[in-house]
Amino acid sequence: MSAPAMTLPAADGAFDNSALLRRDRKLAQIGLFGLALPAVLLVTIAIVVPLAAMFWISIARPDGSVSLDTYLRILSTPVYTRSVLTTFQVSGMTVLTCMLLGTPFALVMASAGQRLASILLLVVMLPFWTALLVRTYALSVLLQRNGLVNSFLIDTGLVSEPLPLINNFFGTIVGMTHVMLPLFILPVYAAIKQIDHNIIRAAASLGASKLLTLRAVILPLAANGIFAGAVLVFVLSLGFYVTPAILGGGRVPMISTRIEQNVSVLSDWPAASALGVLLLLSVGLVFLVTFLLRRSIKALGGSANV
Repeated sequence: MSAPAMTLPAADGAFDNSALLRRDRKLAQIGLFGLALPAVLLVTIAIVVPLAAMFWISIARPDGSVSLDTYLRILSTPVYTRSVLTTFQVSGMTVLTCMLLGTPFALVMASAGQRLASILLLVVMLPFWTALLVRTYALSVLLQRNGLVNSFLIDTGLVSEPLPLINNFFGTIVGMTHVMLPLFILPVYAAIKQIDHNIIRAAASLGASKLLTLRAVILPLAANGIFAGAVLVFVLSLGFYVTPAILGGGRVPMISTRIEQNVSVLSDWPAASALGVLLLLSVGLVFLVTFLLRRSIKALGGSANV
């Protein structure tokens, strides 16, 4: 007579199944972490370690002690404070020009037909196929005293003598806008493209004009894309070097150019490192303000809905 088969209670069986599920989930998490480990190590080695070294150089003295004298010297020197102000001015003007030029372009691209939209998207992506240095030097050829722009203005009689379009603040803004405009257009285009066309049709059926629909419907719904593009352009403009150095002609002293001068000309590594830390803190401050502003806007929107 054979012995009856032993069976576990339902409760024990359920406990065993949940333990197996937890173990499998833990093994899966370990496997995913193993896949991400090379990227984490790369980021740590390539970003965290140099930033830590830069911060240490900015506060370390030759005798091994720690001091904030370099930061105090930078904040109290008019040359460096002017560079900080110029950097924020250039970044702000670049954001403004990108908003004025990029928002209408993204609106046209989102509302155009498939073929025209593809052509406009190709126009936006085309600058990414050319090296930044090549594009910047091409702009310098166009904007210089005997360049194509001044030659055209003189030949058409619009001006009697060449205009100063390069080696100044104007040339820097033109170059920065040329570089940053595609980065602004893409998120704005994506935000406008996601708008439900039924909402626009509903506004039109209620008697709203195209201008009112644009102001009261499309732009508010695309505000997230515009905001994201503006923050992206502003943050990238803070640390830009190539375009201000070439088109500014040394007359637009941004933080990046001061860092390069301190390293290559003055060999003042503590000052260059301190400027880099201040630039990093500025970027972090921008992200913090952006986060708080977005949270405040969402809170106001939620309370308004209630």
